[in-house]
Amino acid sequence: MPDSGLFYKEWKQNKALLTTVFFVLMLSNPFTVLNTYISYQGCVDHQNDWVGNCVFSINYLNGTFISFFWIWGVVLAVSQLGIERSKSFFDFTLSLPYTRGQIFHAKFLIGGMVIVVPQLIGYVLSVLLIMLLKPDQAVYFHNYSLGMIIVSMLAYSLVMAGGALTGNIFAQLLVSFTVAISPFLLISLPAINLEILFGGSIDFIHGPIPKWVQYFIPIIYVDSKWAENSPYYLVIPAIMTIIFYIIGYVSFVKLSNERNGYFFLWKPLDRPVQIIVIIIGIMGFGYFGFSASESFAGYLIGMAAGAVIGFLISYFAIYKKTKLL
Repeated sequence: MPDSGLFYKEWKQNKALLTTVFFVLMLSNPFTVLNTYISYQGCVDHQNDWVGNCVFSINYLNGTFISFFWIWGVVLAVSQLGIERSKSFFDFTLSLPYTRGQIFHAKFLIGGMVIVVPQLIGYVLSVLLIMLLKPDQAVYFHNYSLGMIIVSMLAYSLVMAGGALTGNIFAQLLVSFTVAISPFLLISLPAINLEILFGGSIDFIHGPIPKWVQYFIPIIYVDSKWAENSPYYLVIPAIMTIIFYIIGYVSFVKLSNERNGYFFLWKPLDRPVQIIVIIIGIMGFGYFGFSASESFAGYLIGMAAGAVIGFLISYFAIYKKTKLL
């Protein structure tokens, strides 16, 4: 368990960002309720000019402020790892009399508290406002408000794990995004290419798929529609959060090379990832070529272009050092 010295160091280093995130996460949910109430009052005051009845209803699936809370988890993780590494702040942090495990725990705990605590406060304030203002309905309020805490922590732990594996900000974000869509890249994209090659239909793409399966794709939580389904599905992102936390912790402790500027801190990952990127490029551009031309020749041309593009992207991203600040 890290001591107060590490927490103080993290606070002083990221004080402006932590304070901003805390108040944004705390006030956004109550502001959603108040903003809807003000709009309702405006309707009532000008009811003769408006068509239809005025209804005080809060729908948390219609672009509320809290639907973007996951972004703050990404921003915090990039600041705590990617930016700190690029600015050589790690040189100072690692010189302190703490283990790497303590340093990671301090970062994760302070980041987690800044994500969870203000959202809980905002939820309680929103409950009080709803009791006071008495809207006709608050659609998915509890499910979405509490579920967004888990979704925000999922985004935070995923990007923290990406930062612990990589040597620069670009690599941290790219790896995190790739993992977020990895089920599509590793399952759906190969299946689509098999359909093109064999001219058949892959049953698990077109057949009925249980709703819970889609929630193993982290990117799916960007869309607020997840709140429409059972709250028990939130067990899935909670488990993924723990898994990404473990990956991030082990990577941070075991990988000691901090300011090399390369894509991965663990060099044995370079070649396998490059091969995967090339294969994905071949399949992705092959599918694009087939869709554009509706011919097998277009598919082959797309595959060839994908191989070249995949190689160039992987080579310059993985093997070329990024200039650090």
